[in-house]
Amino acid sequence: MKLFCSYAYTGEDVAIVTARMRKVVDALTEQGNEVYCPLFDELVAPLEAANDVKAIFTHAFDGIKRQEAMVVIISSERRSEGQLMEIGAALSEKKPVYLFQHQTAVATSYLPKLVTKTYVWNSESDLLSSFKKI
Repeated sequence: MKLFCSYAYTGEDVAIVTARMRKVVDALTEQGNEVYCPLFDELVAPLEAANDVKAIFTHAFDGIKRQEAMVVIISSERRSEGQLMEIGAALSEKKPVYLFQHQTAVATSYLPKLVTKTYVWNSESDLLSSFKKI
């Protein structure tokens, strides 16, 4: 399956996000998926350096259109505007959205009511093993 990976970035520890998403992309790829993650797209770095938010999201939305489904990684109760926009874009394209939500975010989110399937994780190893359920 061709998957778009959505993750929170702004306000997060970049090193932690990068390490987690590298593991996510690797795990999903090992299962035979074709995975697109904007964090590892060399075309995004110059847009970020120029702080061209509109171009960043235009590029992300184009990426969503090219994929078959979306994997959303939510690691805390903090809301990410970018993730919410990406989820909205995927839903408007009628793409399946698989939500992987950390246990700390479960009580505060309405997203499980909107997405195709929700998985709750407690640790990164738990997160990575839950991809087998898609």
